Amino acid sequence: MRRLAYATLLGALLVTVRPAATADDATIPWSEAERHVGENVTIEGRVLGIHCSPTSCLLAFDPTFNRFTAVVQAKDFKSLPPEMLNARYVGRPVRVRGKIQLLDRKPEIVIERPDDLEVVTTPKERTEKREAAQNEVADRLDEILDRLDDLSARLDETQARLEQVATALAEQGAQIAQIAAIQAEAVGQSFDVPQPSYGEPQPRPGFEALRTLKRGMTSDEVARLAGQPLATEPMPNGSVVWDYGYGRSITFDSRNRATSLSGFPAP
Repeated sequence: MRRLAYATLLGALLVTVRPAATADDATIPWSEAERHVGENVTIEGRVLGIHCSPTSCLLAFDPTFNRFTAVVQAKDFKSLPPEMLNARYVGRPVRVRGKIQLLDRKPEIVIERPDDLEVVTTPKERTEKREAAQNEVADRLDEILDRLDDLSARLDETQARLEQVATALAEQGAQIAQIAAIQAEAVGQSFDVPQPSYGEPQPRPGFEALRTLKRGMTSDEVARLAGQPLATEPMPNGSVVWDYGYGRSITFDSRNRATSLSGFPAP
């Protein structure tokens, strides 16, 4: 189905559009060339022989070379080399375009451009040529599409692998987060600081389980063991009294060291 679609499309693209023939570009058989000397025409006939010299090549439509000939001059051998003229045109029907002129009473057309000389193909040859061109282009398109299919498959495979890697990374990230949470919970349990209870007994970390309030502690150490006070009162001498209520208080000197404890059990 794909090749049939290509053929239909290429058939439309390969149609050659030729300009309409004008009065100055009429197509005549080679045998009537003598009647159209001085005119721009298109001569049609079969090339029966070729003769080349250092100065020119003559394509003859009559085996005697005495009637109409198409001439390729030496200056044009680069675009129309003699070996190519012999291989491509001898024995084939051709069309020659140009102005007919007489040379030694013989009509001829001097071919100045490669486009002025073309092989006439039969409808069958044209059909075969068109089908061959269509098949060649269709084969190339098939090859391109096959490569695109292969590339698409590789991209799909790469995408699948990337998704697998992303999934593995997500799972690994979740595991790392879970481990980090467990470690954070363990650390929190080991170093948890008790919340203020205003003098009420506090749960203590293991490393402070045996510690009691005593003089010389800093306010931070006292707060960690006994909690935050109900009120604080600065004294004129620079000391501060923390009041825990119910007759319990602790006095800190100007260096923030506990100097006296009132209402607390002795250490």
